[in-house]
Amino acid sequence: MPEHLAPHGAEVERDSIGHPLVRPQLIATDLDGTIIPYSQTHTGYVSPRTLEAFAAAIESGIHVAFVTGRPMRWMAALTPLLGSMGPAIVSNGAVIYDMNTDTVLEAHPMDQHLVADVTNELRGLFSGAIFGAETLTGLIMEPEFIPAASRAAARQVDLSRQATAEPTSRVAVESSRWIEAKRITDRLAEHPEVVKLMVKVNGHDPDDLLLAVRSHFGTLVQVTHSVPGVALLEISRGDIHKASTLADYAASLGIHANDVVAFGDQRNDEQMLRWAGTGYAVASGNPALFVEANVVAPACDDDGVAEMIEHLLTLPE
Repeated sequence: MPEHLAPHGAEVERDSIGHPLVRPQLIATDLDGTIIPYSQTHTGYVSPRTLEAFAAAIESGIHVAFVTGRPMRWMAALTPLLGSMGPAIVSNGAVIYDMNTDTVLEAHPMDQHLVADVTNELRGLFSGAIFGAETLTGLIMEPEFIPAASRAAARQVDLSRQATAEPTSRVAVESSRWIEAKRITDRLAEHPEVVKLMVKVNGHDPDDLLLAVRSHFGTLVQVTHSVPGVALLEISRGDIHKASTLADYAASLGIHANDVVAFGDQRNDEQMLRWAGTGYAVASGNPALFVEANVVAPACDDDGVAEMIEHLLTLPE
């Protein structure tokens, strides 16, 4: 199991369900599958009830942070909805991104030699491995990383996301780029700032694949996955994950982990839920996450996060 921050919350007083008894100071939440239904990933739809819950939390003085595996180039469509509410910690903690100004505030890329070494080792382990790499300037991908049948539709979605962005800088244009290469390692010299390496190995169970690759690399890199039913792993620097960047952000606000609540649905939320004072897993998420959570919230499609925030706002400060 990769290294992670020490768990918190042992001293947090709770009710019989697992909720804290005191209002939190920071709400951290995943996006897809947590507040954005998987059926709406391409649109970025967030329900009015959920938006109202976040707005009420902010109005009451609670900080909000969006912590996602999404790359920067997928955030433009969310700016009108979420941009004024809090920062976006994207690519599983590798980047802190300001949606309003289209600016990278902080980045933790992988060393390109590490990317090359991990990629080569995975090719040796899995003959059918296909790779993609999110960089600060776009997505490098091998020909089969996005199947041909899906490519045109995906390009159209990417363009529509870009069209909704304010043209305040070149980042929105650059971050929408798709760079195709026979092997992603052929383009690392031109695009060295890899914030997330991805490997797809069709025909494998995602959780079995995750455990195998975690076991192989140990603490050298962080390995996780976030797409239900797809054998697609996401790999970051060994010291970078959602929890590590969220912890730094909370510390910059003077907020202790015990005063943080976190919401998630997939394996890339494990460490964040374990680190936060109170962790909530939505019932529609990966069951493996339930053991990390203090509370299993209602499903994403049932506005589970909104329901939990509404309850938290009834608590004393």
